[in-house]
Amino acid sequence: MTDQLCPCGSGKPLNSCCGLYLSGKTYPTTAERVMRSRYTAFAMGNIQYLHKTWHPDTCPDLQAEDIETQWTRLEVVKSKAGLKRSVVEFKAWYTENNQEHLIHEVSLFKLYKRRWVYVEALPSWP
Repeated sequence: MTDQLCPCGSGKPLNSCCGLYLSGKTYPTTAERVMRSRYTAFAMGNIQYLHKTWHPDTCPDLQAEDIETQWTRLEVVKSKAGLKRSVVEFKAWYTENNQEHLIHEVSLFKLYKRRWVYVEALPSWP
């Protein structure tokens, strides 16, 4: 991986930020880091990492064409860490047909086999 900035918006180089997780060198220790690294995986088309960080009960069978979106920016609105479940609210912008669009989601993460994984989008902040 190059010295490009990480897509997650941390301001750090990719290879010393989410690139560490996507390469398998280490695993994120918080739900927010998992969420940021998943955004990076979506932006870079890394299906294997998305499967690894998705709870098996809710993980879809993703194909390459499912993640071809041009992601442009991420903002973490707030994050609430818990012992066995955490919630992260974020906004993610993407471009489609030369127009910018926004996804605003409150995501549930749970500990699964001692690792934080994405479970599902919640209807609102709990």
